[in-house]
Amino acid sequence: MKIQPNEPQQTSTSGPSRVGSSAAASPQAPRPEAAATQPSGANPAVRVELSGRARELHAAMAAGAAAPDVRADKVAEVKAKVDAGTYSVDPKLVARRMLDVRA
Repeated sequence: MKIQPNEPQQTSTSGPSRVGSSAAASPQAPRPEAAATQPSGANPAVRVELSGRARELHAAMAAGAAAPDVRADKVAEVKAKVDAGTYSVDPKLVARRMLDVRA
């Protein structure tokens, strides 16, 4: 998606048409010259700012993507308890948590 400034721009009818633009539907339609010649972000009049919440969300998503899917320390701990025969499960707690997940 391209953000265009609210000020008028010169138009040009030459150049390749872009998919998804009005020029693709009608090859004769005029297009903004800036869209055909300037790379995205080249117009200093257009400015996009992200909120602090959006930055926090981006950082959280990046941290989540970087984290391993398996907690090796927990797996090793449970495996050692199973091997030693000391691993026990509280069936009431398991049932309660299963019901909590469904609710």
